[in-house]
Amino acid sequence: MTQTLPDEPSSSGSAPPSHLIEIGSREDLVSVLADASTLEHMIMCEYLFAAFSLKKEESEGVSPQDLEAIRSWEGVITTVAIQEMTHLALVNNMLTSVGSGPHFGHPNFPQPSRYFAPNVKLALMPFGDQALRHFLYLERPEGMSIEGVPGFDVLGDLNPPELKGGITPQQQYFSTVGNLYRGIEKGFRALAEKYGEDGLFIGGRESQATEEIFGLPGLIRVDGLGAASAAVEGIVEMGEGARGDWEHAHFGMFLGVFKSFITRRSEDPKFRPTKPVVAAYVRPPVGADNVPLITDQVTGKVSDLFNASYSLAIGALSRFYIHEADRQKEVRAIADTAVGTMATVIKPIGNALTRLPVGGRLPGVNAGPTFELQHRDYSLPHREEAMMILQERLGELSGHASAVSDEVQDEAAARDLRSASRALSDLSKGMVLD
Repeated sequence: MTQTLPDEPSSSGSAPPSHLIEIGSREDLVSVLADASTLEHMIMCEYLFAAFSLKKEESEGVSPQDLEAIRSWEGVITTVAIQEMTHLALVNNMLTSVGSGPHFGHPNFPQPSRYFAPNVKLALMPFGDQALRHFLYLERPEGMSIEGVPGFDVLGDLNPPELKGGITPQQQYFSTVGNLYRGIEKGFRALAEKYGEDGLFIGGRESQATEEIFGLPGLIRVDGLGAASAAVEGIVEMGEGARGDWEHAHFGMFLGVFKSFITRRSEDPKFRPTKPVVAAYVRPPVGADNVPLITDQVTGKVSDLFNASYSLAIGALSRFYIHEADRQKEVRAIADTAVGTMATVIKPIGNALTRLPVGGRLPGVNAGPTFELQHRDYSLPHREEAMMILQERLGELSGHASAVSDEVQDEAAARDLRSASRALSDLSKGMVLD
């Protein structure tokens, strides 16, 4: 497929044939689905980072007209990030449908170079030319070749030698997200034929996420081959469009933002829609050198608060997927904690963090969230223990957010932290069941 995009990521004709994903066992399927979950999770973090980096007020040096455009771009990116959350939940529905546990972990950014195939690189970048080109590359439809994404050149062999007849799952390379999910769909069909549909779909449907519980359109239970195919189709349609009809899919949505951004920048080359933000760390990540480190003590506390709140949301999501059907009040409280933390806690803390300085080593640069997960099991204990741990942690985070808000000099950041503190307190109260 040839797609000419003037002043945008260049297209050099049709893409090379997609690498064929081979799934011959339940272990293969679980392995590929875990990779898909990791990919959706990390892409969601990329989009959220870009949204956090955008300016939010005229006081940050933008006109009312520019702020209207910026808010429109933020709305699109946030919408796509929420849909990525739907994809993440759908993949975990697929995982649990075949007897696996949920998978919400991911390697911390910067992404290890060999975690995915060489043509799939992920990074936390502020909104702008490079980030939007990268997003278009990630969401491109199958068969479309897009080049010219600075800093994301392919390194390594896209078709490495494979071990034939092995018993352990092999790394599966894929050219596009659509190619990955078409391979998953093919794998479901092959295994349903191999094991029988009843033999493949052995997981409990009651412990899966649904639109009714999480409020995410298109979030369906996976309890058979038809539902698995529908879940795959829903993910592909949201991302690259229904069999190439991408205008209203993620690719088309980002293309619209890109065109609007390019137009505004051509009118005013000095236009800057973002705060001076970088992904900055309180502690050096394992295996990563030369990353920005936060030296401002207050900023470091807010960064830790962001990551702790993010980890709590992931813990609640993981616990949801191992719930028991006869405890609906607990199920609802855990789901509300996961969704509420993402919407009313992580967002204001992320906005606050991007207003705060990294520190003396990087003058004039603000800190961006790093979405770090601790190296731990995110499945909380059963029943009352899980509720007690969640309530305890929500209360601790609320108190910390309130205390840090008193130390922050930026009033808008302090206001966001106080909002997060109140939201955490409210969520903690919701964990007390009659």
